[in-house]
Amino acid sequence: MIKLAHCASIIICLHITAPLALCDDSDLILQLPKLPSVHSVTSTPTKSKPKQIVIHLLNWHFVSKEDYAADISDLSDGKMTEDEIDKRYFEFLNDVEAVQKEQKQILRYLIKHHKVRSVYMEGLTEKNLSAFNRFIKTLREFEVPDGDGAFDLFLKEQYRRDCLQMGAAAQLQTQGLLESVLPLENAEAFEAANPFGTDGKIRFDEAAEEKREDVMVKILMKGQGIKVIVLGGGHDLSNNLRRMKMDSVQYVRVRSKQYERVMENQE
Repeated sequence: MIKLAHCASIIICLHITAPLALCDDSDLILQLPKLPSVHSVTSTPTKSKPKQIVIHLLNWHFVSKEDYAADISDLSDGKMTEDEIDKRYFEFLNDVEAVQKEQKQILRYLIKHHKVRSVYMEGLTEKNLSAFNRFIKTLREFEVPDGDGAFDLFLKEQYRRDCLQMGAAAQLQTQGLLESVLPLENAEAFEAANPFGTDGKIRFDEAAEEKREDVMVKILMKGQGIKVIVLGGGHDLSNNLRRMKMDSVQYVRVRSKQYERVMENQE
């Protein structure tokens, strides 16, 4: 499996109209497995009605071609040609797009039935929020060309990759379905857990990643109600929640059909 699958991608926080003393999960938890994009749903038990529900959409996220090539080179001892890397990267982008398509379907359900307003995005901090919002504005205003000439095709592909890089939640914001995408990350914790070294090698620091996940949990625990996260499938916040004694939180992992297909192909 590509090591980058264990990186986090996006985290979204679902805002409901008003905070609740207890979280009414009866409809939500029952309906999620019935959605056409959902492969399976698992959840941690709670002794009583939870005060919060964290729904984790398992994610296969975008990485740049350079980072992808570095990861592939590590796994293949640098023996892959540029053409082979290009072919693999194109297939990778198709997988990312397929997973994000299902994420948007699930999110549209949550927007319609559970009043999603804002999204908290992994990787987004106060430092890069302005640049992120400017890029959202650019994507919203961009007119995708209709032609099939070489330059039009180039622009279409670049727009596609830009959308994939921004993620499913940002795409829904450009369509006016979400009001905003907000910072989730603490910049220091995020940067400390960055697996890409200055030498281009990928090294995972488990302690730094655990600390980063702890920060995510602390942010998610502000307020009450339903929270939804879109996060790499290699992450499991149940240990963080248990260690931090968040006994009143129900943690639900949602595996989409396309995510399941991608994972099966990685084995």
